[in-house]
Amino acid sequence: MEKHDVVVVGGGVAGSVAARFAASNGLRTLLVERFRTPRNKPCSGIQFPYLEKLLGERIPRSKLCENELFRVEMMIPGGKVIRGRMKMLNFWRSTFDSWLNELAADAGAEFHDETQLKDFREDGKMMTVEFLSRNVQYEVKTRYLVGADGLSSRIRRKLRPDDFEGRPSGATLNYYFVGDGNLDPNTLYMFYDREFSPLMFSWVYLKDDRWVIGTGADKHLLDYSERFFQHVEQKYDLRGEIVRKEGFTSTSKGRVYLGGGNLLMVGDAGGLVDLYRGLGMDNAALSGRLAVKAVLESEETGCAPILSYQELMRRVIRKLEENLRKQAARYETNETLEKSFSATSMMKTGLFMMAAAQVNKILPPERVVLLPP
Repeated sequence: MEKHDVVVVGGGVAGSVAARFAASNGLRTLLVERFRTPRNKPCSGIQFPYLEKLLGERIPRSKLCENELFRVEMMIPGGKVIRGRMKMLNFWRSTFDSWLNELAADAGAEFHDETQLKDFREDGKMMTVEFLSRNVQYEVKTRYLVGADGLSSRIRRKLRPDDFEGRPSGATLNYYFVGDGNLDPNTLYMFYDREFSPLMFSWVYLKDDRWVIGTGADKHLLDYSERFFQHVEQKYDLRGEIVRKEGFTSTSKGRVYLGGGNLLMVGDAGGLVDLYRGLGMDNAALSGRLAVKAVLESEETGCAPILSYQELMRRVIRKLEENLRKQAARYETNETLEKSFSATSMMKTGLFMMAAAQVNKILPPERVVLLPP
């Protein structure tokens, strides 16, 4: 039976970053991904440039979409439009995550796709992990297990089944539209209106030759999605066709859970999606780095890595909890939504964004300021 120092389950952002840093620090690392790669993932694929610092690598231009995003238009319930400029990274998750898998493998991690976690158990000072890969079942032993297997984490379901509901707690749906309209290919359009989403902003932007028109809801998602698409179609005089619809549902209650002992949860599996900011990949990459840092500290001190990991993640968790409260208050009604975009608030946000963008250039990766505030 093969023995590893670290086994990472899930080949997305969090898992790939964790595997890469574990391997580059001399730990024998196995990274597994359930699906065949490159695999598609219904995700925005938009982030701020500081993501590169969290990854520890500049993203090649070939891994990004042809069109760049550097403008924002925010539509709020009263009809006001707030415009701004901010540079964003725009990529397809299939291309981007596959590149991250390659970085992990280049660093020395053993990478297997089409490999599904079946079970795991403590085995003395080690853990035994069972996998099914291309109809072949096998087991490996590891000293540390990193759960990066997404919102529907199999690892988390085994440990904390009460963290999941019987029905979907949230879902998103993207319409991919090919055609013309009065839209700017370099602008991210954000719609803050409970008529289109009761959870977060709805979005429109271009990826190469496809407009992504999407929204999220905790119920009646198809109704919200169709209403939003019709609004966008009329507002921007769209002419063309929907070529694909793609989304995901989650039964997770969204609680933060970082793991226990020698098992660490990162990214979406750890409940680190921030609906208030509408982002999760930066928290995913950061948690992957910090999980490995906790493992390395454990190697030196002999203490369980979860203790170091919880301390290292304290700032992130505090911000998530704060944003959860702000999001709930903001989305009570369209009136509270509109008030959250007061002139004073937007001026403070703009100044903060400009200052943070400069500060992030000199801060170490573990201390970057996550945006927007």
